[in-house]
Amino acid sequence: MRKFLIALLLIAAVPAKADRAAEIDRLATRYHALGQLDGSVLVADHGKVIYHRAFGLANREWLVPHTTDTAFRVASLTKQFTATLIMQLAEQGKLRLDDPIGKYVPELNPEIGNRVTLHQLLNHTSGIIDYANYPGFWARRLGEKVPRADFIAIMNRPLEFEPGSQGHYSSSSYTLLGWVIEKQTGMSYSEALDSMILRPAGMQRTAYDAPDRIIPRKASGYVRALGEYRPADPLWIPNIGAGGGVASTTGDFFKLDRALAGNTLLKPESKHQMFTPYIKDDVWGDLGYGYGWLIGTRTIAGKTRLVHEHGGNGNGFRTLVTRYPEDGKLVVIFLNEGNGNKGPEIYQMRRDFTDALYGQPVTLPKPTLNDLLSAEIRRAGADAALARFDAMLAQSGKPQNGDGLNRLAYQYAEAGQPSTGISILQRATVHFPQDGNLHDSMGELYLGLGDKDKALIAYQRALALDPTNTNAAAVLKKLQAE
Repeated sequence: MRKFLIALLLIAAVPAKADRAAEIDRLATRYHALGQLDGSVLVADHGKVIYHRAFGLANREWLVPHTTDTAFRVASLTKQFTATLIMQLAEQGKLRLDDPIGKYVPELNPEIGNRVTLHQLLNHTSGIIDYANYPGFWARRLGEKVPRADFIAIMNRPLEFEPGSQGHYSSSSYTLLGWVIEKQTGMSYSEALDSMILRPAGMQRTAYDAPDRIIPRKASGYVRALGEYRPADPLWIPNIGAGGGVASTTGDFFKLDRALAGNTLLKPESKHQMFTPYIKDDVWGDLGYGYGWLIGTRTIAGKTRLVHEHGGNGNGFRTLVTRYPEDGKLVVIFLNEGNGNKGPEIYQMRRDFTDALYGQPVTLPKPTLNDLLSAEIRRAGADAALARFDAMLAQSGKPQNGDGLNRLAYQYAEAGQPSTGISILQRATVHFPQDGNLHDSMGELYLGLGDKDKALIAYQRALALDPTNTNAAAVLKKLQAE
């Protein structure tokens, strides 16, 4: 009787996984139909892949479809490799995490190099200025080689805050760590990555995406704006190097997950250090910064679950990997569309796929407000479309924040329609009245139109809502001095 009961339980377990995979496929198919998913999705349960499928086109010019073996630029998921390499070097006694960065990068000013530690670089608490978001840094040279001295010049600017006192996401930190890796290994970053991580983990479809390297079956990157696709601007990968220069597949990230679940790459003590949340993150604010990962807990299916997560946003690509290590669960989403800014859509996909993975009911996704609004503007014009804003909001559901509408406003400004962008921001502030960034953007668009009075009001409101907004403060100071 007992054997019969066990057999029944085993039989019941098989359809359960099949049902979850079918539900994930139903959701992914809908996301693709809505134009939100062109790429590859992998989902694993208890260390086994239960769903792996590709959607859309890897190359739109040649109509080449994605496969599950398509390689994508993973952007900031590169930081996971960089953090792992640093931990391996610490295990080998080639560095200490409390070493000051100036020991390895002597070009840094002493007040920075002697105060900031490798530990603080790893967990984004260094206070060093982030070159990736420094105003004007990329102007007219995104696809050109940027000299190391130019990066150092930004990093040598006064610290944003006392090292270790708060968290602020920074690609500068990981560029510095990449230089440490090269100095302490005597190898290029690419060589260290290959020998210390990729070969031991069996990640044959992952590589440093160097300009002179051909990566088979690598997707082209695109930007989607106002409902239309265009090729992403060229990017000189060594500029972002150890912070964003790797290409990989969803299947290889499953191999990375399994390697981290075991001791192939790191000792248990090193993994404990890597996966400790040291300080609250400033990406979405619900997790904490570890080393190359965001770590914390979320309530899923009525229980508190441990989460390891990181996203990547680059020119033409968006990526997201979320681990639920206590359950051996994993969700990986790679897309070959993106404009370098974090977007809510990929995170909503992760939420839906996760709920389905844990057996929770999930409603089919709706079209985004951005897509509805831009389509209606094309059809009926800006004034008529914005008059139907609330109706479209009801159809799509309210976004979690104003970031999407902010991006849409800039897309219209870049298309030569700044007044439409301002109108969108004005509607957005009604629904997100505490979002200071919307007012900051409105101020920028007003300045573009030459309306300094309205720009001044917008920047004042932005600073009142967010006193830490240094951009608004700097522009206000300049406007008030004129």
